Amino acid sequence: MNRLFAPCLAIPLLLLSCRGIAQEAIAAKPAGIVVERTFWVKAGKERQFATLFDRTQLPRLKALLNDHQIASFSTASPLIHTGNDQWAFRVRIRWSSWDAFARDASARADQKSSPTLTYEQALFGDLVIDRKDTVIQEDNYGAAN
Repeated sequence: MNRLFAPCLAIPLLLLSCRGIAQEAIAAKPAGIVVERTFWVKAGKERQFATLFDRTQLPRLKALLNDHQIASFSTASPLIHTGNDQWAFRVRIRWSSWDAFARDASARADQKSSPTLTYEQALFGDLVIDRKDTVIQEDNYGAAN
């Protein structure tokens, strides 16, 4: 009878411990929404774009970060140009909520419909061939950088 009792007791304990591990994995997932914003820039205009981005977009992203609209952001650019007619610059933004993302998206739509553009907005539009925002699922493994 003791042989039967021990496995019967062990199975529920094992299931409870596995349930705790699964809940920890779910809880470890960051809240919010991750958007990868890709700018395809005209060949030969990479430095001009990077300078303009640092002057116009970077302060805006830092302000959103300080206002807790976004949890974090990162930028990525190719080290070596692949030789095609475009250069891809990526900004990965971890928004704090869907509402913050929606507010930014609606503000940008209003900006596009405005008949008057600033010089920097016009220059930005001239340097960028295309821009795409993609909502992504991001799974991180290993040590954080």
